[in-house]
Amino acid sequence: MAEKKLSKLHPAETGHRLLEFSEKEAAEKIRPLEPEFAAEALEALDPWQAWGIFRELSRDLKVELLEKMSADDSVDLLQEMPEEEKEEILPLLSELTRQRLTSLLKYPEDTAGGTMSPRALSLPETLRVDEAIEELRKKEKELEEVNYVYVTDGDGKLTGVLPLRDLPFREPWLELKEVMNSDVKTVSPEADREKVARIFDKFDYLALPVVNDEGFLLGVITFDDVIDVLRQEDTEDMLEMVGISGAKEESVWTPWPVSMKHRLPWLVVNLGTALLAAIVVSAFESTVARYAVLAVFMPVIAGQGGNSGSQTVALLVRGIALGEIGGGQDFKVLAKEVLLGLLHGASIGIIVGLIAFFWQGSLKIALIVGVSMILSMIVAGIAGVVIPLGLKKVGLDPALSANIWMTTITDVAGFFFLLGLASWLLM
Repeated sequence: MAEKKLSKLHPAETGHRLLEFSEKEAAEKIRPLEPEFAAEALEALDPWQAWGIFRELSRDLKVELLEKMSADDSVDLLQEMPEEEKEEILPLLSELTRQRLTSLLKYPEDTAGGTMSPRALSLPETLRVDEAIEELRKKEKELEEVNYVYVTDGDGKLTGVLPLRDLPFREPWLELKEVMNSDVKTVSPEADREKVARIFDKFDYLALPVVNDEGFLLGVITFDDVIDVLRQEDTEDMLEMVGISGAKEESVWTPWPVSMKHRLPWLVVNLGTALLAAIVVSAFESTVARYAVLAVFMPVIAGQGGNSGSQTVALLVRGIALGEIGGGQDFKVLAKEVLLGLLHGASIGIIVGLIAFFWQGSLKIALIVGVSMILSMIVAGIAGVVIPLGLKKVGLDPALSANIWMTTITDVAGFFFLLGLASWLLM
């Protein structure tokens, strides 16, 4: 009954419904489905999610699904496979499918070559418009969603492009080279897929051809491929910022032992960094013991600094990902965030200082709390810029556990400023 219900849904919805079950249960539910429907359901998932279900299937069903899936999605699954299993599966595929997948497997998954589909619609430049339309009718079922006709010369090199919607409105006797646009934006198969996503975002393309150094057309990246890339990258960045390693393999349905393996390492690191803040507090133990009211404001100072720094980190990580920061602009960005830290700190510092004054009736306490807030938020602004840029300069992902380091720095700085000023002015 459950399988019948799944088959009545859209394949993409079916795919996401499968995530509600364990991998073995999901595999049991996918077996009775039509292979083409099941293939589309798996295509709707991230590669690691699809692989979790796929590996529980029989070898024959695996082969059948790979034949039905688009080449780029099939490659994503094969890249998740152990090498031994991959070597067993590939010879069982049809020759055409095997050739397509093998040509894509040589490219890393985070490149344009690893993302593209080899089934680009290309036609020779000497073909007439009416002949091209006839060819389209013949190839319709073989191709993914087509937006452009790519025009090639006699050697197979890309020479131009023609939007598919324009083709029926051209004079039928003209050759494609007479009506094509020869100014074609292309990417190499080695290009980083995030760079490709930025090109789509900048130029509003629906598809982008991939060519090698000699200009031969290798494949095409479509808009839906880019959407998948952006979703995966955003998810990884978001999870890595809060210290979940193996981020791309984590979801709410991930088995608890796997989740623990991904999360515990950074929690241990966070414990170590949290002890630094504890050491700062212990250094001012006598001040805290004498002026217990300071303990009330400690989480306020640290929390506001952490929130301010997290805002800066989020903007910096996004700016780096979109290529907005470069060309010696680091200092300009830093200066802006220091200024914002000063202004935000002054605004919040005045508010919390007034609260302290009317509550405790002490101008010194109010001054200590207000100034500590200003200094803490300035440090948060500096750290929010330095952490992502520093990680990038040493070749690490700028999002890597950025918030964990930010929390440590703002806690230590906030406690130090508050208790240090109190020791100086009150003791």
